[in-house]
Amino acid sequence: MRWILVGVDESEPAAQAARFAAGLAAGAGAGVRLAYVSVPNLLPERPYAKLVKEMAEQEARSVQGFLAKVAAGLQGCPVQTRHASGPPAETFADLAEEGDVWFAAVGSRGRNAVSRVLLGSFADRVVHVCRKPVLVVR
Repeated sequence: MRWILVGVDESEPAAQAARFAAGLAAGAGAGVRLAYVSVPNLLPERPYAKLVKEMAEQEARSVQGFLAKVAAGLQGCPVQTRHASGPPAETFADLAEEGDVWFAAVGSRGRNAVSRVLLGSFADRVVHVCRKPVLVVR
């Protein structure tokens, strides 16, 4: 089976990308793989080991609940979820290389050029680093 990898966070553009990808997947006999990428914790592990572990466990539970909620809202196609940690765009692009991913889909917040330079743009970066085709949903 072919999969459409969709980058999700708690934004409306990401939700739109997931719904759009599910519609495409249903019509093509494919599935949707929802991916949430967490930014790694920057606290030094040595003095804060217990706190770092608790934060990671809490985030994992929160993300799994969020992914389950998004998955439950998608109809007409199989849905898988994936939670990874690392530099967001690069980690997402690496996930696109796993398994039978047909293409990747991400939402765009519609920022102008200046805010993309100052704040960065996940969608823009994914388009440049992902070796699979990327659909940007607005």
